[in-house]
Amino acid sequence: MKKLLICITIALINLVVYAQTDSSLKEQNSIVEVYDVVAVYKEYTDSRGRSRKYSSELKGKIINHDQSTGFLTFQGKDGEMYSFTSLQYEYFKYNKEFTSKINQKKAINQRKEEGLGFHIGLSAGILRIWTGFQEDENYVGGTTGGGEQPVCIKLGLNKYVDKNNLVGLTAEYSLLGQGSSYFNAGARYQYLYNSAKNATFYLPTELKFSHYKTSYMFQSNDTTYFENYQTWPTDINADVALNALEINIGQGVSFALKNKRSLSLELMLLKQFILSQNLKVSNNLSPKTDFSMYGAKLSLFMNF
Repeated sequence: MKKLLICITIALINLVVYAQTDSSLKEQNSIVEVYDVVAVYKEYTDSRGRSRKYSSELKGKIINHDQSTGFLTFQGKDGEMYSFTSLQYEYFKYNKEFTSKINQKKAINQRKEEGLGFHIGLSAGILRIWTGFQEDENYVGGTTGGGEQPVCIKLGLNKYVDKNNLVGLTAEYSLLGQGSSYFNAGARYQYLYNSAKNATFYLPTELKFSHYKTSYMFQSNDTTYFENYQTWPTDINADVALNALEINIGQGVSFALKNKRSLSLELMLLKQFILSQNLKVSNNLSPKTDFSMYGAKLSLFMNF
C-alpha cells in the first residue's frame, strides 16, 4: 500500500510539473534603456554614530562637464537639473545600458463550464472494519475487526452546471484478492472555489451504494474429533457480504490543462451505514455481529 501511494504521489508530481509548465510558461521580453549616469556621494550614520559615505547612481543626461574644474551639470530622468562639483561625485558615464525583463501574465487554461464530461483514474484507500462480534452459546470467539487497502479503478460521468458546480455519477471497483471484493456507485457533487486559476481547490462529496465481500474466522462452541486428538473450539470460516450507504467528503485540488482537460487529486474521508449483512457458515448458525466501516481514500484522475 505504501509503495502504491508513493507511486501515485510521484505520478502526481510529474503530471503537476507538466501541467504547470505547459500552462504557465511566461514569455519574457527584454527592454534596454540607455542613460547617462553620475555616481553621487551620499552619507549616512551607522549604529555607532559614525558618518559613512557611499555612492549612488543617478540616471539622466549629462548637460555639460568642465574638464578643468570637474564641474558637472546633469539633468535627471525626471527632468530636474543638478550641479555637482568634482568632490560631490565618484564618477560619471555616458550612455550606460540598463536591461530589464518584462514578464507577461501567465496563461490561464480554460476549464470546461458546460455540457457533459467524464473522469477516469485510480484511488487507494484504507478501510477499517469492525465486526461487532458478541459471544453467545454458539460462538466463544471470533474476529472483532480488520482492515482492507483497496486500490480501485475510478470512473465517472459529469454534468457541468456552471464553471463552479458539477454533478454526476461515479463508481469505484477493486478486486482485493483472496475471495474479497469491494465496489461502490452513486452520485457526486463538486464545488470549485476559483475557476480562474490553473491550480485551485474544490470540495467533493459523494453519496453511494457500497458492496463489500470477504470472509472472517469465528470459533464455534463445538469439539472437533480427529483420529488421534480433538480440538475445542472449532474454527469456522464465515463468508460475509455487506451492503451499505457510503458517504465520502473531503478536499481536492484541480490542475487545469490544455483542451479543457484537468487533473484532480483528492483526499476523502468515508463512513458507511450498513444496510444489510449476510453471513454464510457451514453449520448454518450465524454469529452475532454488527458491522461498521470507515476509512479514507486518495484519488488521482483525469477529467475530460
